[in-house]
Amino acid sequence: MERVISKDIVLKNLKVSDAFALFNAVDSSRENLSKYMPWEKSVVDLESARAYIEGRLYSGIEGSQWFAVHFKKQFSGVFGVKSIHLETRICELGYWLADSATGNRVVGQILEVLVPTLASEQGVKTFEFHCLESNLASVKIAKRAGATLKSKGQHTLDVPEKEQSMCIYALEL
Repeated sequence: MERVISKDIVLKNLKVSDAFALFNAVDSSRENLSKYMPWEKSVVDLESARAYIEGRLYSGIEGSQWFAVHFKKQFSGVFGVKSIHLETRICELGYWLADSATGNRVVGQILEVLVPTLASEQGVKTFEFHCLESNLASVKIAKRAGATLKSKGQHTLDVPEKEQSMCIYALEL
């Protein structure tokens, strides 16, 4: 499936065949990704990029959907509907972008399209964004989407600034 977000942004279902492009996007953005995304340490070659994709596609998590983000016709990151809890209708979203796509409101534009779509098609009532408090870009995205801080807590992520809190922002419709 392909979902056109704007003239420059297209979401395509993430596929194992995206491994080479994903590896290149991670490798070119490793310094920035390593601050907030501990999984970047495990994407070191084509095989580990395939494993990253397979881990998401075949997770078995309720409601999960994973998309390759294409910005200006280049693979530029991943956007995930990480889960949709069927009883509570809470959806957790996750994403990362290669350095080449940051600063262009890519995720903001994706949210403008997907939030109402998921609310309508899947009955989602609340969208959650889990991000480290020092990840100011993600905090800004969540707030710009209309989410508010619901909680802060400890995390177990292998990131440089271990003392920071994990923040959960929620957009309630």
